[in-house]
Amino acid sequence: MSIAMGVNKMDTKSLAKKEVLRFSAVERFTHGVHAAAFILLLFTGLGVLLTGFQPAMKIVGGIDIARDIHRVVGALAVVLVIVGFVLDRKNLPGWITNSLKFRKDDLEYAKNFPIEFFGGHAPFPPQGKFNGGEKMNILLMFTMCVFIALSGFIMWFPAAFPAGLVRWSYPVHSGLVLLLTAVLLAHLYLGLLHPDSNRALKGIFTGWVPADFAREHYEEWFDKLAEEEPERIKTVK
Repeated sequence: MSIAMGVNKMDTKSLAKKEVLRFSAVERFTHGVHAAAFILLLFTGLGVLLTGFQPAMKIVGGIDIARDIHRVVGALAVVLVIVGFVLDRKNLPGWITNSLKFRKDDLEYAKNFPIEFFGGHAPFPPQGKFNGGEKMNILLMFTMCVFIALSGFIMWFPAAFPAGLVRWSYPVHSGLVLLLTAVLLAHLYLGLLHPDSNRALKGIFTGWVPADFAREHYEEWFDKLAEEEPERIKTVK
């Protein structure tokens, strides 16, 4: 009998005593860099954009220093994320490539996701490492971050670009940041406050998540991993 079949026969009580390694160390590091950088960039960016928020920049030494921090942190975050993709070629690139493979099952999940978002439960087809809602979130965030980085670079070196492109870079940069902030708030709600999905929070820090949660939400991925990489499942006390 295969390991996957053995896992399938586990009851909820058995799975509740196990954890599965969902994220590698590099995945967790890259996610942490992205999160910390965004919060710092949002804080300093508000100081640069809004005069009413500029007094708060005294925390970092004034508006000029805040502007320099914004630029350096933005550039550093881009470099570190790229380095993460290079170091962990097995997992991180899959965040994008898997999200581009949007299947019928993913669409079915995304269609019923609002029910789950507000605390309900809907029938979902088996999902891979990322479900339909997460795939949409990954693609949205990746696309917006690329355009935010590009528009920020144009704003940093305006003399190197046509005046029209520079003018457009400001509303594009600010508008996408506002949209990304809304996405972040929804992400924080799901990760911290949602009564079901917040069980995955531990995975961001340690890489391990409850096995029963993983199989319920990512059945296709969990069963494949149980068969091919059983060492990534452990029993906990």
